[in-house]
Amino acid sequence: MTLNKIIRVSLLLLLVAFVAMAYGRQPLETLKPPINNILMILKDPQYNDACKKNLQRDKIFEIVRGLFDFPTITKLALGKYRKSFTPEQLKDLTNVFTDLLGKTYINKMLSEFKDEEVLYIAEDMLTKKKAIVKTKVIREKGEMAVNYRMHLHDGVWSVYDVKAEGVSLVKNYRTQFSQILFKEKPEILIQKLQEKLKEQEAKTYVPQP
Repeated sequence: MTLNKIIRVSLLLLLVAFVAMAYGRQPLETLKPPINNILMILKDPQYNDACKKNLQRDKIFEIVRGLFDFPTITKLALGKYRKSFTPEQLKDLTNVFTDLLGKTYINKMLSEFKDEEVLYIAEDMLTKKKAIVKTKVIREKGEMAVNYRMHLHDGVWSVYDVKAEGVSLVKNYRTQFSQILFKEKPEILIQKLQEKLKEQEAKTYVPQP
């Protein structure tokens, strides 16, 4: 075997190994570390200082951005109305929707967190590239089932929907978006989300001295 052929074979084997690793990593293994990291940040006493609340939110949002597939969430929430959006409008909507979801739910998390724990119950593989990871949030007043729908995209598992207590994030926003888009143009939906984002920013971020 010539040197060039050896190099080509070696590169091919490395590529196969890389793909196998990407596809072999399970959804639960992808989900668990970032969720646990978020819990650690929520429990960290240094963030009891009001001056560090913004930093706490930013750290959590950084983790969330890496775990959730916000472009897919946006497209699924639009449903049939996705065709009404130009590529630029879809990009604008995705950006504002991502920020709105992050600030809304992280603010809710921070205001309601009471030393909860997360149990990882099961991993159901729907196909080779789609799965549901079932968890339970253990609270003082009981348990709450939270299921994460995940898909494999470009070799990485990411979350594209969350169902908490039987309520789907995507379906909830699809209903809201449909009610607006049934009567209004895409730019009106973007404008409404921008207004809601400003409201959330006013509520959640602590002014620094």
